[in-house]
Formats: sequence, C-alpha cells, structure tokens
Amino acid sequence: MNRLSLIHIIYFIGIAVAFSLFALVPCIAQAEAATLSGVVLDTERKRIAGFTINLSPVFQMSKTDENGVFTFTDVPAGPVQIMIPPQQFGENEKPSFNLEPDDELVSIKIGGITLYQGMRPPFGGIRFAVKPGGDFKNIEVTVRPRMRIRARVVFKDGKLLTNASISQVIQGGGGSSSGGATTDSEGYFVHYLDNDGDAAFYTVSVRYKGLSAKSEQFELEAGGRHDDLVLTLDGVAPPAAPPKQSESSKESLPNLLRKLTGGSTPPDKPTSTQTKRPAPTIQGQPRVEVEQGQVKPRVTNAARAQQRRPPWEQDAWAVNPANGHAYRKIRCRSLEDAKDRAAAEGAYLVAINDEAEQKWLLGLFGNHLYWIGLSDAEKDGEWVWQNGEPLTYTNWGAKHSFPRSTLSPEDKDSAVMTFINGQWHAVGPGDLLWRTTKMAILEKGDVSNNSASGEE
Repeated sequence: MNRLSLIHIIYFIGIAVAFSLFALVPCIAQAEAATLSGVVLDTERKRIAGFTINLSPVFQMSKTDENGVFTFTDVPAGPVQIMIPPQQFGENEKPSFNLEPDDELVSIKIGGITLYQGMRPPFGGIRFAVKPGGDFKNIEVTVRPRMRIRARVVFKDGKLLTNASISQVIQGGGGSSSGGATTDSEGYFVHYLDNDGDAAFYTVSVRYKGLSAKSEQFELEAGGRHDDLVLTLDGVAPPAAPPKQSESSKESLPNLLRKLTGGSTPPDKPTSTQTKRPAPTIQGQPRVEVEQGQVKPRVTNAARAQQRRPPWEQDAWAVNPANGHAYRKIRCRSLEDAKDRAAAEGAYLVAINDEAEQKWLLGLFGNHLYWIGLSDAEKDGEWVWQNGEPLTYTNWGAKHSFPRSTLSPEDKDSAVMTFINGQWHAVGPGDLLWRTTKMAILEKGDVSNNSASGEE
C-alpha cells in the first residue's frame, strides 16, 4: 500500500470519527436531495480558485472554479459537515507524508447566520443540517492558512535526512509540544501551531538515532509561517547499508558447479566458525528534554479544553432540518446573562413548539440544566415564549422531582429544562435550580433559505 492510499484511509477514518458526533441527532428519512453552492473566500474576502473542500458524510469533494465557486449536488437531508481534506501533495506537487490540511476553516455564512468551527484540524469541520429538497445558495466559506513551522533536517556533513522518523519538540507560544514526525524526500517536516494569539518566540529541537539539533530562538507572528528553518544534526550521516545479497549469490562456487554439471559435488558445510550474526537492534529514542520558554503562557488548560469540545459546546450553531432554525448551547452566569447574550446575537432563548423539536434538542445537546425562553411574568399562569410565540406544547415535570421550593407559584415566572428527560420546571429567584442552572439554549429564526454573497 502506498503512502497516498494510507493518507486517504486515515482521512476517511477521521471523518467517520468526527461524524460519529452526529449519531445522537435524529435524522429524517431521506427525501428529495438538496443542493449546496457558494464561494470560498480568504480572510480579506477574496475568492479562491482551485480550492478543494469536502462534504461528509457523503464524501463529496468540490474544487472551486476560476471564480471561487463550489457546488455540492444530491445532498441527503439531515446533518452534514464541510471540511478541508488533508494534503495529497506537498511542494511542487511531490508526494507528501503530511496527513493534515494546510488550511483551516474560519466560518461558514448562510444568509444572516455565521457558523464557526468547533474542532481543530485535521478533523475539524463546520456542521449544519439541510431540509429535504433544500437549496442553499451563495454560501460563504472563509478559510485561512494554518500557522506552521516547516524545517529541513541535515547532517553535519551536509547530507539530507530524508524519509526518516524523528522526534521533535516545539517550545514557545506559552507552552510546548513533542511527538514524532517524518521527513519527506527533501528532508522537510511540518508542524502546525494552534496559537492564534499574539506574536511569540519559538525554538525547535529534533533527535534522530542519538543525534540532535536545536534551532536558535525565532519570532513568529500570529497566524504566520516560518518555512525556511534548517536544523543541523550534531553528527554525520551513517554509512549506507550494504545491498541485500540475493539468495543465488549466497551459494559457493562448488554448489553452483554441481547444479550446472549435474555432478555429485557435496554441498557446502558450515564451518564451526560460521555463526549467524544477530540482526542489529535499533536503540530507542532518548527522552527529549523540554526547556522553559521565554514567552508568558497564553494558552490555558481551559482554552485547550474548549478546543477539544464538540461544535455545539463552542460558538457553532446547528440548524434543525425540520424547521430551518439555528440553535446554540451557551454557558451563562444567570438567566439575565443568557438573555443579554441572546439579544447581542440577534437570537432568543429557545422556544420549543412540539415533541419532535424537544427530542431533536435533547439528541443534539444532551440532558443538562438549561434556561429556556418560557415565562409567565406578564400574566401569572399564562406561559408564553420570549419570542412571542404561544405555548402549543408542554413537557412539565412532576412538581416534587426536586427539593421543594419555599417560593409560591406566583413567584416562579421563569422555566428551565432539566436533565430528567428534558422535563421543564418553573423556577424563581432563590430556588435550587435557579442558582445551579448555568447553561442556556439560544435559537434564531429560519435560516435555511437565506442567501449570502461573496466579493471579488
């Protein structure tokens, strides 16, 4: 199996793993297929020609034309995800061992709503859902080059270290990372960085079979690239291994003569001094020492955890294929904080209008405590949704599912959705659920038939 085939296999496995996050999302039966079309833009809103994006789980690839336009056809209804596939070729279209994409998604804009990537590359993507027969036009897909360090490894005598496995340590930008890498046919390897903050100083160290090299400290701008780094190992290239001896060449002249003449020359007998030499063992790579960086740490553990969260726990919106509405799960300090954040984004606390919508929300966001947009503050006993919709469906839980409240029913003018089958409970200031509910679900109106436009 060649390396490019391996790249494809790993890529599709990665897509399958990423898309397994959709397993809890109820999918509607496949009906009329949908069409998705739009443009790929850079961060300066210029169209990009010849850029490839992937749509999963249908595994469609679309390459933009000279105007930066892409099209996906015959898209089944339900959740989909747009991703950037890994590189298939490196510099000058030569085969590359790099299994990661060289660019990353910034956002996808569909009409008045913008969706953001929730997972870092290589398997991060932006997901949404389509209606049966929906037609998503003029989608804007914004991409940018990934921040990276590209280094070339050479021996002390100037020879290139090609097609070899090395250990590497990247120090700087508020932390360090270590692991393995493989140099290509020209001695290069690439390391991608997740630091999108301020400029920082970095050093790069590598080890190969007891030899090591370390770079001088260099500065890298946020979102920038350092592609001309050369790392010189503190030793010369090992001698080339002797060519493998063929089976026929192992036989002595007497044996060959016997075969050729049909004679009875006895075969060679091994002498007492002939012993089988054990195969050489490869010494394990020594432990890599990490030096303390000189840059003030900026990437916190919380930030790294945020990067690992699925899209619906970050800034991404998910579109319900049944109604075209967009939903997002947020963390908040209080009910008022949740309302303020919803208003700032042109949204409102979720209004749940039927059982199907309730189940879709639970399948997507899971069973937790959430603020929802239900209130009877205007008139006691008349519950209405924050967006003005009437109450057409309810999922109230038993009154004593939680510790009894000291508040009277008149004082409970807000509602939460609980972790017990998504049941709703009326709450007021001072209740246990009032104090402990720190998440909310936001909703925006129908976005599925809106359009967006890109600029040249």
